[in-house]
Amino acid sequence: MKNVPGDKVNERDLESGTTTIVASPDEQSQGMQRGSVESLPESTKEAAERGTTTKGESIVFVDGPIPDGGYGWIIVICQFFSQLATWGMFTVYGVLISWFTQNHTFGNTPPIMFAWIAGFGVSTAFWVSPLTSYMSKLFPLWVNLFISQVVLSLGFILAGFSTKIWQLALTQGVMTGFGVGLNFMATQPLISQWFLRRRALAMGLSSAGVGAGGLIFSFTTRLALQNHGVRIAYIINGAIIFLIQMPTTILLKPRMRVVNPQFKGPHLSLFKNLGLVYLSLWSFFVMFGYMIALLSVASYATIGLGLSQAQGASIQAALAAGQLIGRPGLGLILDAFGRVYMSSVVTFFAGFTCLVIWILAKSYGVMLLFAVLNGILSGIFFSALGPLISEVVPLADFSDALAIIWLVVAPITNFAAPMAFALNAYSKDVLHREGATIYQISIALAGGANVVAAIALMMVKKYQRKTQDV
Repeated sequence: MKNVPGDKVNERDLESGTTTIVASPDEQSQGMQRGSVESLPESTKEAAERGTTTKGESIVFVDGPIPDGGYGWIIVICQFFSQLATWGMFTVYGVLISWFTQNHTFGNTPPIMFAWIAGFGVSTAFWVSPLTSYMSKLFPLWVNLFISQVVLSLGFILAGFSTKIWQLALTQGVMTGFGVGLNFMATQPLISQWFLRRRALAMGLSSAGVGAGGLIFSFTTRLALQNHGVRIAYIINGAIIFLIQMPTTILLKPRMRVVNPQFKGPHLSLFKNLGLVYLSLWSFFVMFGYMIALLSVASYATIGLGLSQAQGASIQAALAAGQLIGRPGLGLILDAFGRVYMSSVVTFFAGFTCLVIWILAKSYGVMLLFAVLNGILSGIFFSALGPLISEVVPLADFSDALAIIWLVVAPITNFAAPMAFALNAYSKDVLHREGATIYQISIALAGGANVVAAIALMMVKKYQRKTQDV
């Protein structure tokens, strides 16, 4: 226990080996606290300064340096399976859109409506971030994860019983989005608490679960649809989510906790940090391009190129396989050559694959090539976001900064896919294009968004923190 003179310390922490940073409400105590802050290590000094503005909310850190391993690798494994069952399951919605459209599962519902539902799912995960951020401070981690586990599983199971498009929007969209958002907000800070030097590698390995989930569930979902229909396919996916998340709920552990948590809106004062501003711009545009590619490749293959449902699902799986390979690989590259610089380069080339390969693809083989390459590169957001946030804010501000970024990207994740589908309809109905040429405008938009994101991220380098949490 680091006992700093003048600080208020919880007696129970004296026995547990923790450092407590407390915000005293009265002016005298606040002055004492500020004096004691100067004696703290640089890495926790920023956290203490942040604590002086929270009026009673305090942060308890486990003593000792960040392990950079040990039980941290259990955290990585659990995060891998957690993301496999959350975002990984989300990625197969492209297969479902293709199935719904070709088989008229919901009558003559236009494809853009399914794109809106996809946007609802992802954006809900981001919109609820202030609430889920507060819940992650208020309740023990396992409570939040169990709530997420139940809500997410029920969302998929109930989606299987949907007969109206609004029912699918509430289940596949809102319920699953809330479940994913609560899980991600509660677990995203963990890697930064357990790793420092290997932080990007650990984040890359854990986020590879998204690619693994997309790869596995693209095939299993298509087979379930083909052999058992939509309802059973959804029920199977919901049951898988519940079973996979159970051990992660038990084993995931944080190295810091919040005492006397308070519900707070977004800390807009953090936007005084220009590094966070540029990081938010990168997040906005990179997710714009990511959502278009993720939810369009399967329909481009089946509708634009006339390929089979099996081939469309294979292309979606190839995209996921690329992410499975790329995310841990990108983690190694980011740690070795610089997180900000290399993330910018990778983002640029993700856009390059759209503008040079996808927009010209006219065959199954070329689409497979694009899917693998883009999958390797486009997963950079989930691989790098945590380490990049740590480059511009201290750990004490991590959750608040993450909540701000979620609110920034929420609108575009809601509108990206519908915008792409609307542009496709415009190309077909107004410009009278046919086949693959229908998708050219939306593909160019996806590529251009990544290029803009890369430029914004390069600006972050000027505002990196000089010292890191240790």
